[in-house]
Amino acid sequence: GSGTGDFDGDGLTDLDEYEETKTNPIVADTDKDGLLDGVETNTGTYVSATNTGTDPKNADSDGDKLLDGVETNTGELVDEENTGTDPNNADTDGDGYTDGGEVAGGTDPHDPNSKGAIPAPFLYVDFEDNATDLSGNDYNGEINGDVSFDIEGAPNGPTPFTGASFNGGFLDFFDIDMNSMIRDFEGGSYTFTCWLAPVGSAGGQGFMWGQTNQGIHNGIRNGGFLHSAHWGADWNAATVLEADQWVHAAWVYDGATDTATIYLDGELDGGPQAQRAPNGGGTFIFGARNNGDVPYNGYVDDVTIWREVLPAATIKTLAEGASPIGATQDDQDGDGLPDAWEEKYGVDDPEGDDDNDGLTNIEELEARTKPDTADTDEDGLSDKQELVDTKTNPRSADTDKDGLLDGVETNTGVFVSVNNTGTDPLKEDTDEDGYTDYKESIDSLSDPNDPNSVPPQPEIKLLAYWDFNDPSDPKSATDVSGNAPAAAFTGPAKYSDDGGGFSGEIGDYSLDLGSVGDGSAAQTPEGPHLDEASDSNQMSVAFWQNTTQVGNTSAFWINAPAATGGQRGFQAHTPWGNGTIYFDQSGCCGASQRLTVGGQVITNQWQHFVFQRDEDGNMQIWVDGELRAEQGGAEPFDPFNGIITIGADANTNNSMATRIDEFAIYNRPLDEAEIQSLYEGNLAIDLITPPAPFTITDVERDDDGQVTLTFNARPNVIYAVDVSEDCELWQEIDDNVVGSKGKATFVDISGFGDQKALFYRVRIID
Repeated sequence: GSGTGDFDGDGLTDLDEYEETKTNPIVADTDKDGLLDGVETNTGTYVSATNTGTDPKNADSDGDKLLDGVETNTGELVDEENTGTDPNNADTDGDGYTDGGEVAGGTDPHDPNSKGAIPAPFLYVDFEDNATDLSGNDYNGEINGDVSFDIEGAPNGPTPFTGASFNGGFLDFFDIDMNSMIRDFEGGSYTFTCWLAPVGSAGGQGFMWGQTNQGIHNGIRNGGFLHSAHWGADWNAATVLEADQWVHAAWVYDGATDTATIYLDGELDGGPQAQRAPNGGGTFIFGARNNGDVPYNGYVDDVTIWREVLPAATIKTLAEGASPIGATQDDQDGDGLPDAWEEKYGVDDPEGDDDNDGLTNIEELEARTKPDTADTDEDGLSDKQELVDTKTNPRSADTDKDGLLDGVETNTGVFVSVNNTGTDPLKEDTDEDGYTDYKESIDSLSDPNDPNSVPPQPEIKLLAYWDFNDPSDPKSATDVSGNAPAAAFTGPAKYSDDGGGFSGEIGDYSLDLGSVGDGSAAQTPEGPHLDEASDSNQMSVAFWQNTTQVGNTSAFWINAPAATGGQRGFQAHTPWGNGTIYFDQSGCCGASQRLTVGGQVITNQWQHFVFQRDEDGNMQIWVDGELRAEQGGAEPFDPFNGIITIGADANTNNSMATRIDEFAIYNRPLDEAEIQSLYEGNLAIDLITPPAPFTITDVERDDDGQVTLTFNARPNVIYAVDVSEDCELWQEIDDNVVGSKGKATFVDISGFGDQKALFYRVRIID
């Protein structure tokens, strides 16, 4: 037809379609949205059905995933073909949810109180059934360390009955690969949400969302702020969290724009902040970062992951108590039992006792036990027995966390067997003798009810010992114990001057390391000398140290080829450059591998250190005879290959600026008395072979009549020397002779030495 004609009958002339609207003059509905090109006036404002304001070349002008033709702007939702929404406004009712999302989710796009549908999560754990994933993906978590499911959940959350308590442990989700399933999935976006009530992490730090190798480590940091981190791309939100206060938190990362946002109780608390994609690898963990490092301490509920950016309105809805999977606490029959709880456990009578444990269903709801299982925690006691008789926790199989099931701790005070220990299920160490009920009971080596009955200590042995007192070979130090090879000096390491050992006495030397990072160290070759420690899972390292400069250094490093962190079998930074002492074993740097303490090292002063762990996985740091840090849950030893580096790491990097003396490795942990003995100046070998009896061992008189006495003495103990001509009348001639390294020397300058017959005696000054 002519230029003024309308070939397709859409209400626009062919010439207008060619020159003005750029629509197809032979297709009445160019964008196939159900509207003729002529009514789509592209003004952005809906006037009427013949002037919709929509774009004739865009089937979804407002991008809400509804065709313009179904958005009739009547204000009433009829069905998916007549939504009544505004085709120029993606969120007609302004509730934060797009019209298309509301229509798809079954909510009303015209009612701001009818919220949009929450998409299905990738992971959802509500802790009502331990760490079971309720998303339908079956990505169940496994406990690693101290995590329990025995607290009430978030009171304003969707599942307030049970939450999780994190006390140094974390959850492993071995089926969730953080790279292929999160970072590299589609655009790499995520939304992490949970309810939390920090305890120890309040005002401090504790990571929650992490992975086994670096990467994501979102949580609490820098004095109690919510924190977003992708290993090198870290930032804080704005609000300091209060202790023991439940809040809802969300961490959102938009992979398309490389921005992150943090929400607190449904409101923006930080961001959007530029943040690159996470680096790292491994599987998902919750409750720590980097395979257990810097664990979160506090309570958690409703841990959820989406692999997309949730809109702010959805996060607000979750913070208002919505369930990530659409579950509710509705009770349609008004019997006091939530419908979802009834459906989950297959019960419906509040006064019924379906599992015959003596508790009604309503009582089980209140106690947060399972109404279909008589013994919820499977510890050998029914739920009613625990609530009424033993007062133990029916949701925790081991209430006192001593390693024994509540059911075998019969509290009779009489040990019968490992199935009837007679111990108190509410006390980890019933007889308070320093050994857990488990340790005393399982091998039946001692009575867990008798404080005078303790497990026998293994005979103490030195696996290696360098006193650095034989400088005859200036490039190596002999192992005094005879069990280990000599330690060869590297770099400028050398023996100190005579008297440079910790005692300061003549004849006492030490290992003198040069400057920070100069490669100074003493190192042994491979060998079997530490095999006993590998097999027994216990060991202690003790030494004296006098540091002249703090840096990023290691005091010692014992190699274990299978250990992560550079074959980090057993090592200590004393300290690292930040002033913190780090004690690592069986790798680095997870909660089950690392123990730390700060503010202990004093420069230019001799200090005594002990680093040890026992067969039960308890790690300790002792400084100057005092216990400074301890924790349980250590991983078993990775086998050692015998390479011991003193004063640096395994590659003799990170070497110290210090002197080290009396470096000893024992086959077991030392007790407090033994550590005190070393700190008081006794030699490491004195714990193996007691000091010689207190006696005068040598008397010498020179040509001038001057007498020199040598006697066995305890380090740092003060002695008095008396003199007599007849062993009846005694005169004190010195009251300040100090013992050192097992002996003391006294030179008599009183003049009595000229006598032909003279007697001496030595006394300890109290």
